[in-house]
Amino acid sequence: MTTTTLTAYQLNELLRKAAPHVGRHSGYAAIQGVHLDSDGRHLHAVATDRFTVAVARERLRSNDPTWALTVRITELPALASWTDTLNGESNVHLSPGADSITCTSGTSTLVIAASTLDFPDWRGLVRTALEYESSGAPYSGFLSEQLARWEKVARDIHTWQPAPEKPLVVIGHGFLGLQMPTRVKGDFGIAEAHADWADSLGGGDKVEQDQTLHHWEAAELDEKDRFVDDAAADLLQQVLRSTSDMFRLATGDSGALAAYALAGGRAWMAYRLLKAMQTAAPDLLRHTLADVDEQLESGEIGEWAWDAAEKAGHDPQAWHDEYEAHLKKRAEEKPAQSATAA
Repeated sequence: MTTTTLTAYQLNELLRKAAPHVGRHSGYAAIQGVHLDSDGRHLHAVATDRFTVAVARERLRSNDPTWALTVRITELPALASWTDTLNGESNVHLSPGADSITCTSGTSTLVIAASTLDFPDWRGLVRTALEYESSGAPYSGFLSEQLARWEKVARDIHTWQPAPEKPLVVIGHGFLGLQMPTRVKGDFGIAEAHADWADSLGGGDKVEQDQTLHHWEAAELDEKDRFVDDAAADLLQQVLRSTSDMFRLATGDSGALAAYALAGGRAWMAYRLLKAMQTAAPDLLRHTLADVDEQLESGEIGEWAWDAAEKAGHDPQAWHDEYEAHLKKRAEEKPAQSATAA
């Protein structure tokens, strides 16, 4: 049985460094987790959300067989919590299976589900990025905690740095900022990084970004953002129209009044949920809206709703029968009400 051994501290460090880059709302199952890749010398933890790639590695205590599995995002909290309970110097033995990884340390054992879906060729991506010829861009250093500050500026920012010792210019919508670089110590540069990682990256053909990583051109991203904004505007218009039309109805038309109130209320609820998703999960929102748009164009939303109700454990046939009975009762009551009024 294949077993890879490292300390609990090493495993914790791998997960800590890779986890922020997991493609949580990417829509691609293959990257919704941390990819563990052992080449016999190092255990690598790799994560990507298609826009950043993180590769962390720890030296193994022996030359072990190679293997690679992706720890699903749903399993990461359990694995992190388990390693936190261990002494940092404790040995952790990882035994990969067909679709799981058994983690053992002393008398403690944890079995987590793992994915065998094709993970992006991270070796090719990183190797190719390191082999690009310089076009005059400086080799600079920055403090990561300072870089994190730009997150509050905008989701889409642009940067420019004229020279290694000059400030980094950060440009956002209605915003300009500067960040001073750190002093690059010694002569460690791209060539040294390539040599240091040569045993992990190996050789092979170049792998360009657009072959495995999703890349949105600016125009396409703007179009997707406008789609979200248009959907939000449509919902607000629906709320305003529904509430306005309510006051134009004849007071006796209780059915129409209820319909307008329901339409306005549901549109407002949808708007609030859309805005919440736009903040918490913008990629997931764009993907969902595009999917809904296709469903609406198909003209089969009734079938989609019926299937969704059944999958959720409801009985759509009972709903249908109940509504038909309600309509029949209303139809029978209407002549009687008219006769009474006469």
